[in-house]
Amino acid sequence: MLNVTGADDAESTALLLSTMHRLYQQLDDFTTQLYLAHNFGDESGLVPAVLIEKHAAGPELRLQHRISFFAEGDADVSELRFSAGVTITSAGFTVQAMVDVALERPFGEFGADVHTLYFERLDQLSLMDALSRLQEQVTALCGMGDVPCRLGFAAR
Repeated sequence: MLNVTGADDAESTALLLSTMHRLYQQLDDFTTQLYLAHNFGDESGLVPAVLIEKHAAGPELRLQHRISFFAEGDADVSELRFSAGVTITSAGFTVQAMVDVALERPFGEFGADVHTLYFERLDQLSLMDALSRLQEQVTALCGMGDVPCRLGFAAR
């Protein structure tokens, strides 16, 4: 588990945080461009976030970017979610990335439900391997620019 008690631990922590910051910016640039390029509706919104949570396995640092939208005449919000994160465990680092869509009504090729469009999880990694895989995962998330079209949203 990452425990900042010495110079090496502080360097590892700085590397983790600076990498997460860079990946946040990369994912934010992608989701902002995606949001601006498609007409998600008048009351839609893009909500980027950094989540820090404590789990039984260890602390998790997660990037989450959600595009919220409504079906015409519907009061229930649907969401397109991009997330990537790292969990620090006693057995090493776990990285996980996902793109899913939670739909209250059918959109495009998807019925009302939660649909996972991309998911990858890797466990028991070293810090360097975890950061490398996390970069690859965020790159994969940023390659999913076709999702709004698959949901039936027109390009602007």
